[in-house]
Amino acid sequence: MSKNNAIDLENLNVDELRAITENAQQLIAKKQHQRLYDAYMKFEQIAEDSNATIEEILKAGEKLEKKRSIKYRNTDDHSETWTGRGRKPTWLVEALAAGRDIEDFAI
Repeated sequence: MSKNNAIDLENLNVDELRAITENAQQLIAKKQHQRLYDAYMKFEQIAEDSNATIEEILKAGEKLEKKRSIKYRNTDDHSETWTGRGRKPTWLVEALAAGRDIEDFAI
């Protein structure tokens, strides 16, 4: 916000501040919706350019996701694994916080 458009919040009363907050929340929701709509439209265009449907692309993505190799396994519960992508699972975060090294879990 430029200095010319700055709002002096200190000089506003409670009702004016509430109105600004409500307007800001509505604008945030509108912009979030627009961002998702724009992303969807891009995704739809990618599907069309690929001569596929969005559903076909999502199914292909699921198959590719399953094929990714597991890089880390919980030494206490072998059913818990992690590919090294995305957020670290809780079991790994807790083990690292306890002083373990990530290489202890490498496959």
